[in-house]
Amino acid sequence: MKKAFAILLSTFMILSPVTALANSAQTYFRGIAPSGAVVTGEQSPLIVEQERLTFDLQEFPLEYYRNLEEYLAYTGRVTAEYTFHNPADYDVTVKLAFPFGQTPDYGYSYNHETEQQVYAADGEKYDVTVDGVPIEKTVRHTLFYCGEDFELEKDLPRLADGYAEDAFWKFDTLVTKYTYTIDGIDEEFDAARLGFQWSGDENKTKLMLVEQCGGEDAEEYVAVTRWVENGDIIELYVFGEPLEQELEWFSENGAQETPFAYTLTLEGTETMTFQEFVMAECPDDSGILPSDCYNAMVAHLNSSEWAFGILGNFEYEGTNISDALLRWYEYEITVPAGGTIVNTVTAPMYPSSDLDYEPPIYQYTYLLSPAKTWAAFGRLDIVVNTPYYMTERGLEGFEKTESGYALSLDGLPDGELEFTLSGEEKPKPPLQDRLQRVRLLEAVVLFVIAAISVRKYNERQQKNREQ
Repeated sequence: MKKAFAILLSTFMILSPVTALANSAQTYFRGIAPSGAVVTGEQSPLIVEQERLTFDLQEFPLEYYRNLEEYLAYTGRVTAEYTFHNPADYDVTVKLAFPFGQTPDYGYSYNHETEQQVYAADGEKYDVTVDGVPIEKTVRHTLFYCGEDFELEKDLPRLADGYAEDAFWKFDTLVTKYTYTIDGIDEEFDAARLGFQWSGDENKTKLMLVEQCGGEDAEEYVAVTRWVENGDIIELYVFGEPLEQELEWFSENGAQETPFAYTLTLEGTETMTFQEFVMAECPDDSGILPSDCYNAMVAHLNSSEWAFGILGNFEYEGTNISDALLRWYEYEITVPAGGTIVNTVTAPMYPSSDLDYEPPIYQYTYLLSPAKTWAAFGRLDIVVNTPYYMTERGLEGFEKTESGYALSLDGLPDGELEFTLSGEEKPKPPLQDRLQRVRLLEAVVLFVIAAISVRKYNERQQKNREQ
């Protein structure tokens, strides 16, 4: 039986930055986009005779959800239906991985006591089927930072079975947590920063200052700092060999680099193994496999390393990588020799939303180009079931239907599948954009008037000289 590994690619779209309104309301929410299928590793003989993408988008997501049940009631979804044919004279078993994205921003707005449950909760809403019969699937997680582009060569190897092997990070690597409190800062220092310099051996010891905000990478040392106020709790993790002596801390007042007086008190230390450290971030009820949690943390710490073993990632402070996890369906299908099966995968469909428009607009993205790595790809049918207006589309040829929109293609297009939905056919852009357009028009008019005035002045001067 021949083994292959296939992947259904996922990414997300960013529409615009957060806009501050008079009521201080957040108006931008990040969404997630799944995509089409690709084959990597050992070449599979399977061909895709037909793919039918059905988007069921009968509602837009809320700005926030009050509880997990309300969040799970959101119905937006996409179903990818593949007709796979095996032209070979032997059965082919394929392991498939379908990343259905990170949790969207609005998925984190409900009761934080149940926040971790969402990692697997919305992934269990829908089935993976073969010829209409549900098959077993597993929800997997890998490290994926917000703002990254999905890269097959980088992200697929992270979906590994078992635990990552690393030269430094081992189950029994010693972790020492130092907890400090700070007081005695004069109130005139409103931009106070505390830090230390380090020049240790990164093969023996690595350090992480939680909530690190800046640093300096010099030839002989690395300096790291964090903002502080009176009463702050400061956490420092030391991985590997413990400190031989106390760190020498320094203070500075923002960009002025003026030191200030303070009192730093060591409240206590705690030791644990690296395995215990990781499992504290992913408890049993998190819905994350222990090996996935461990591998994601190793990848996170390795990607965060500076010189001399300093660990720092400004966006994902400290050890919390909860919003840097890409979620996957993993399952196997078998296509008999000369046979054909229909495999369907349904996943939640989370758009990016821009609430500055009137009414808001919602951007959906589904990558098609990775499916070109299949041995062959036939017909592509796209159906968007929605009561809303498709105001923008990346592919030409969509036709209006009774249930929404539809597009049929012979093979894969060059571009990706992107479209925008809204409650009105022509939503009004944000007031700021409209004002900018008016100002640009005013500038153009003034420029034209000035150019005409200069030309007339020159003509009068020329006429006076001729007289």
